[in-house]
Amino acid sequence: METKKKIIIAGAGLVGSLLAIALKKRGHEVLVFEKRSDMRRADYVGGKSINLIITAKGMRPLVNLKLWDTVRAITSPVVGRSMHSKTGEETFQPYGKDPSECNYSVSRADLNRLLMTEAEKTGVHITFNSSLVELDLKTRTAHFENSAPLSYDLFYGADGTGSATRQALIRALGDQAEYKVEPLGTDYKELTLPLKNNTWAMNKDALHIWPRGNHMLMGLPNQDGTFTMTLYMPKDWFEKFNTPAALEEYFKTNYPDALALMPDYQAEYQANHQGFLGIVRMRPWVYQDQVALLGDSAHAMVPFFGQGMNSGFSDVQFLLDQMDQHPNDYRTIFEHYNDVQKLSGDAMADMSLENFYEMCDKVGDQHFLLRKKVENKMEQAFPHKFRSRYGLVTYTLIPYHLVKEVGVIQDQVLDDLCQDLKGPDDLDMARAEKLVDEKIVPWFKARQLSSERYNLR
Repeated sequence: METKKKIIIAGAGLVGSLLAIALKKRGHEVLVFEKRSDMRRADYVGGKSINLIITAKGMRPLVNLKLWDTVRAITSPVVGRSMHSKTGEETFQPYGKDPSECNYSVSRADLNRLLMTEAEKTGVHITFNSSLVELDLKTRTAHFENSAPLSYDLFYGADGTGSATRQALIRALGDQAEYKVEPLGTDYKELTLPLKNNTWAMNKDALHIWPRGNHMLMGLPNQDGTFTMTLYMPKDWFEKFNTPAALEEYFKTNYPDALALMPDYQAEYQANHQGFLGIVRMRPWVYQDQVALLGDSAHAMVPFFGQGMNSGFSDVQFLLDQMDQHPNDYRTIFEHYNDVQKLSGDAMADMSLENFYEMCDKVGDQHFLLRKKVENKMEQAFPHKFRSRYGLVTYTLIPYHLVKEVGVIQDQVLDDLCQDLKGPDDLDMARAEKLVDEKIVPWFKARQLSSERYNLR
């Protein structure tokens, strides 16, 4: 039986709001402080954008908290990615082994507003425009702007990439803390592709990608029939193409088919925020039995595997699972959380970076496309033995660090099978199954893991 605790959460973003809902439903006193203003207000300006996708590890806590049906109603299903060449040809690549496997595209702002409202419905109080000023770990006291000092039993830092909670831990831990920010060197801007003749201008069931080496354009569908387009370029290019003529020439050269569908790209380019992308690595994520970091505060990553939010939601679920296994023993709960989730966070950050280079350059490469076709054929032929690394990340609950580990073995198998292969129809299926049985199946059995899809119900 859990003892009621006084809990403070820094950050009312996606992860902080979800954590608040979960802890309040467990009977704890929960106070949330958010440095920004209330994004549900009509006069709200600012905040990070980029459409998100929800996959298995993010769905699980939503399902457990009986929020998934409500959240799903504001999403758009995406079943694959469509690559656009410079000459306008499209190549579709399914995500899963069949159309029932999909990702759910959602507006970050819409989801955040929904979760904040749900948190308040459970009785959580959210204080806005209130940044963390000081965290006194000796006295378990937190001081926020516009608030008197508050005592706490547990303090959770879900205050994002620029986390003040993380900085407080670094100051307290001194040389025991390891902290590093790895800038990608590529920034982003969001643009819009509107309706065409009152309907979708492109395939609404796909993530659209225009891969161009070290820069690219991406599009995710919205429920209203528009697409949120995200332009990724080297940081200094945004200044380089900052005139109407230069930007038009850039789009004509690289994205002519998209340009024809984006009448407002010039105005949006000038008006919209240029976002930073990078990886945050921190050790440890916890302090004794009183403080834990979650989400971007602990492990910010680049968005190219669509797992930033899902990874943060899995932090919440891991903590909840540990609370069930070790009631009231927060030293053990936090130690296990730090030991296991830290591995997963680092692994997912690595894989998100690998996916950036894949999406920029390889998705248009013929050998890469052949490997993906072979991979998909094997998933369909051996559904209980073989899953792509992408499938393991997005459709199963296998921890990210273990997915990364088995992914190395899968790459070796695919390299072997695709050597001198002209097309997927030429794949020796008997040999493929033999390699899977010899190299991949034993790995899963040794760890008592299943590659079966997470069942939402």
